[in-house]
Amino acid sequence: MKTFTCKEIMNDASGCDMAFSGNDAMAVAGQCGQHVASSTDEAHKPMRDLMMNPNHTQADREKWMAWFQGEWEKKKEV
Repeated sequence: MKTFTCKEIMNDASGCDMAFSGNDAMAVAGQCGQHVASSTDEAHKPMRDLMMNPNHTQADREKWMAWFQGEWEKKKEV
């Protein structure tokens, strides 16, 4: 199991210190995605806007997922 904070998942561009844990990158990314989508504060606005942007393509999502998968592989198990 690995744990990432919201900030880590957002590549320190925004977010908070809430932690998400799981056995695979998709599970952790999904937890954080729900967290960001339900947020209303300014700290999460950049990622929330990106997620809701109609011009955000599948290629954009795949690029982010490839980045996060790399971060996942570097992170130590807890």
